Parts: sequence; C-alpha cells; structure tokens
Amino acid sequence: GILALLILKQFRPEWGSMIRLGMTVVMLCFLLSMVTTVLDFAHGLGGDTLLPTGMWQTLMKALGVTLITEVSASICRDCGEAGVAQWVETAGRLEILVLSLPLIADILATAKDLLSVA
Repeated sequence: GILALLILKQFRPEWGSMIRLGMTVVMLCFLLSMVTTVLDFAHGLGGDTLLPTGMWQTLMKALGVTLITEVSASICRDCGEAGVAQWVETAGRLEILVLSLPLIADILATAKDLLSVA
C-alpha cells in the first residue's frame, strides 16, 4: 500500500488522497477483525462475569470512538488540517467522557453504599 502510494504520488499526485483513504479503510477493517477476536476471547474467559453487559457495551463504544477519532484525525493531518485534527481528537475525548458518565455514577453509588454499610 505504502509502496503504491509512493510510486503513484510521483506520477499522479492527485491520486494520493484516494489511495490513502483506501488504505485507511482496509486498515480499519483489519483492526475491527482483531477487536472481534479479542472480544470472543474475553467472553470465553468469563464474559459477563468479568464485566457486566453494560460495561462491555460502553467499553466497545469507547473503543469504536477511539478508532474513528484516530483515523479521522490522521486524515485531517494528511490533508494539511492539523487544527481540525486537534478538534476531532478533542471531540473524541469528550465523547468518551460522556460515554463513561453512567459508569462513573455506578462507581460513586457503589462507594456510597459501601460507606453507608460500614
């Protein structure tokens, strides 16, 4: 992929962005297949006994947001838009924070229950 990009960039610079986009899609699909393998393994170890279902869903959403944010920011940087890339990364971080708010509330409720029992 990279070799094709370097060679074609010399002869047809306008194709560079399309090749980068295609390589990004291929790598994203590859990463998603690896995530599926990790999930299957984790469920085999104990699945919901390790983390409740809601936490697994939140974890997977956060992983998806992370991957999409990283790819989007990289595309922005490749296009020469470093400022936009930083905003994309900030938005991704905020989205992960919003996703984690229910987990934080559960942890605080559990801590409150533990303190009231003691």
